[in-house]
Amino acid sequence: MSECNSLYFLSPAARAFRYTPLAAALLLALAPAAFAERAANVKELPAVSILGNPEDPQSSTGSAYVLTERELQKFSSSNANDVLRSVPGVYTREENGLGVFPRISIRAASTGRSDRISVLEDGIPAAMAPYANTSAYYFPNMGRMSSVEVLKGPEILMHGPHTTSGAVNLISTPIPEQAGGKLNAEYGSFGALKLHAHYGATEGQWGFLVETYQAQGDGFHDIDRSDRSAGHDIEEYMGKLRWTSDANATYAQEVELKLLYGVEVANVSYLGLTDADFKHDPNRRYGLSELEQMDRGRKSASLRHVFGFTDNTKLTTTTYWNDTYRYYDRINQINGVNLGGVTSIVNNGLANADLIQDILDGTADTTHANGVRYQHGDQEYISKGVQTQLDHWFVTGALEHELMVGVRWHEDTTKNQVKGRSASIYRQVNGRLVYDRTVLGAPQQGESEAWSGWIADRIRVGKWTWLPIVRYEDIESKANLAKDATPAQRAARNTNSLTSTTAGLGVNYALTEQWTLLAGVHEGFAPPGNGAARGTEGEESTNYEGGVRFRQGSFGVDAIGFLTDYQNATRSCLVANPCPGGIVEGTQQDGAKEVYGLEFGLFADLYQGAGFTVPLRVAYTYTDGEYTKAADNGSVLKGDVIDYTPKHIGQVQIGLEADSGWRAYAAVNYAAEAYTSPSAGRSGVDDRFLKTDSLTTLNLVASYPVTEQAEVYARLDNVFDEQAITHRGADGARGNAPRTAAVGLRLSF
Repeated sequence: MSECNSLYFLSPAARAFRYTPLAAALLLALAPAAFAERAANVKELPAVSILGNPEDPQSSTGSAYVLTERELQKFSSSNANDVLRSVPGVYTREENGLGVFPRISIRAASTGRSDRISVLEDGIPAAMAPYANTSAYYFPNMGRMSSVEVLKGPEILMHGPHTTSGAVNLISTPIPEQAGGKLNAEYGSFGALKLHAHYGATEGQWGFLVETYQAQGDGFHDIDRSDRSAGHDIEEYMGKLRWTSDANATYAQEVELKLLYGVEVANVSYLGLTDADFKHDPNRRYGLSELEQMDRGRKSASLRHVFGFTDNTKLTTTTYWNDTYRYYDRINQINGVNLGGVTSIVNNGLANADLIQDILDGTADTTHANGVRYQHGDQEYISKGVQTQLDHWFVTGALEHELMVGVRWHEDTTKNQVKGRSASIYRQVNGRLVYDRTVLGAPQQGESEAWSGWIADRIRVGKWTWLPIVRYEDIESKANLAKDATPAQRAARNTNSLTSTTAGLGVNYALTEQWTLLAGVHEGFAPPGNGAARGTEGEESTNYEGGVRFRQGSFGVDAIGFLTDYQNATRSCLVANPCPGGIVEGTQQDGAKEVYGLEFGLFADLYQGAGFTVPLRVAYTYTDGEYTKAADNGSVLKGDVIDYTPKHIGQVQIGLEADSGWRAYAAVNYAAEAYTSPSAGRSGVDDRFLKTDSLTTLNLVASYPVTEQAEVYARLDNVFDEQAITHRGADGARGNAPRTAAVGLRLSF
């Protein structure tokens, strides 16, 4: 049977309170009778489902999808880009082919590093600095998550600050009610090793969980003239401790402490290939990039307290602290040419093209004083805050209400060049890097402080469900970019202050027990970051969605159209994602744009009987749009295309599930070509090197239960070894991974 038959996806207000069966039971105890039946259905979430109970689709007011632990285990991928392909309306693209830097966009919101979505873990902000530095160079490790939620529509106003498109909430491993644990060990191509293990228990009023995730590999890129791998090494450790009040206590309470420590070293590069070199060998890396390395990690702590005042009212408060460091040695100049313009010289046959190609090949020495310049990004980000929300259930006449009122205080602190070493200069001599000198730089620091609040009321009456919602943001930011500025000057310069009040409304109408109509509209907002000049506005948009939903047994279809009107579109300017004109710092306002499209999702059991089931999952998104107003600086013009937004993306999964326990699945993934620059569609512009390739890949996986506690599996990704250009940044063509294989073991104990 389809696992979509048993779901009640709680409202965002209650979502943080439903990570464990015990929490679900407590919520049931707190909820009034009108909600008891719904709360009783809090069981395993379905593989891919719309927000709400599939047997009662009118309970959901917007577009939302859930990937459960079982769905995540189908292909056992720790690559966030791979995992999220199965969700309509989500666009992902590979930068290094291994998902080290997830680039996630929802409804074509942005082309950067997931910088226009709200990234959450267990319902609280998880990006390294969501207000100060909006690009998510840190993304929670998908390999240790128990499920993933993707929310779109008006309900994302509950989860700012990025509300222009959607939110991705990654749910960590819950504390089990019974003593036990799991272990997943995997070995794969290119020396890939993975170990994920956790153990926990609940005894009386106390529960705990200990967990580790470790992975390493050599990567699939071959670095010219080097014995250094292009691989990675990850270690993460997490612990949880929970206390729950006695069943006879006057007030029901729960307190959960969560601690996380993780480090990661990845030998990744910002330098891609010329198109000719990519065509000849997409797995090549130029030798002068061999010293590039990302060293990053995170320490975090959160304390969540749930207090039940009455049977109808509860208060959930979470205090959180994240300390993320990022030390990156990366190339930013080759023979005097800044990164972002190196491979284009060769591609377009510009001046010195032959010399640059020979330097990339290692057959020519550098001739510029800054031969090969490595930038040292020594950065630390501290984000902390307190978030609290009051939920109150009540009835007025024929109306059932779920009132949600919340407030959050958040502070980001960003530090750069803490050790003062800004760059190292090398010369290339006879194909080898020879150290020349070090360039020093002054430390920089930025700060952002934000107060936000929201109020929503989920109203049910007859066949209707209404969700009016309002969100408020008050943001103060500061960046002392001038190294010689006095404290007084730093306080006066590079500061910005802005407020934003946004509103939304989601509506559902149950035509029948199977058919539901849904519609929603909301104002979106995204902060500009702490480097923004005084008077810089945040991104603003008006978002519309509407569609139909059908559920009958194991069959379901969702078709949702969307239109997003960006009155003030912005983008973060990064070395990895330069703004037009080669700008790599700050935030650029891009004028206005419109994006529209259709999301289609389907799940069904095509056949059931004779001891097996054939499940089917389909996710498809069509997107189009253009810039409707030029940027003030002329970098984007009216009529320009929306970059890195393929018109067609989709995935089809089909499986074979035997009643005896063995399973096999196939997934076909498709992404159409996309422009990589807004100017690519202009008349007279040569777009040969301003677009990605279309790509179709096939993944296969099969698993077999050896015992009730042990299962073995084998996976083959990219079966036909198809590789294409999926990204063109920071400099050069970059693609997906070649054919890879893996075998693994899962144990329950």
